[in-house]
Amino acid sequence: MSNLKTVEQAANDKAAADTDYSGETLLKMPKSLHRKLAEAAKSEGVELNQYLVSLLSEKNSLNAM
Repeated sequence: MSNLKTVEQAANDKAAADTDYSGETLLKMPKSLHRKLAEAAKSEGVELNQYLVSLLSEKNSLNAM
């Protein structure tokens, strides 16, 4: 039996994996950190959520190297 997946199997696996995640999470942090992040986002001219996603994406891509 081959370990290679067909394109259809890979697409089905991805679709199944995507349904397991809503794209939302609740993050609790100290008020002081919340304030610092909110101020940094404001200085960048973006919403806090967008700023956090950017930081997390950057950190994740650095770890993938």
